[in-house]
Amino acid sequence: MKIELKKYGVIISDQNSGKVIFDKIKETLKLQDKCIVDFKDVKSMATYNAKQIFGKLYIELGSNVFFEKIEIKNASEDLKLIIRLGIQSALEDKN
Repeated sequence: MKIELKKYGVIISDQNSGKVIFDKIKETLKLQDKCIVDFKDVKSMATYNAKQIFGKLYIELGSNVFFEKIEIKNASEDLKLIIRLGIQSALEDKN
């Protein structure tokens, strides 16, 4: 299943959207082996939201399962960096 993030705005930056997206990904993973997160038409995401969504998923699933089950599509290099920073921040908070 593909989750299109553009419906949450070209810039994803509010806490509620992050929670909705996280919950949607978790629900998809209960029903299917893989979730495609499509960033088409999304220009940016707050690092907080990247941590809230992808950092939390990374910690819950573990690195191997995260990369097997979560596919990120159409993300710019800037967005990929923000996602990595969000994961890194979540890991630092965990320790």
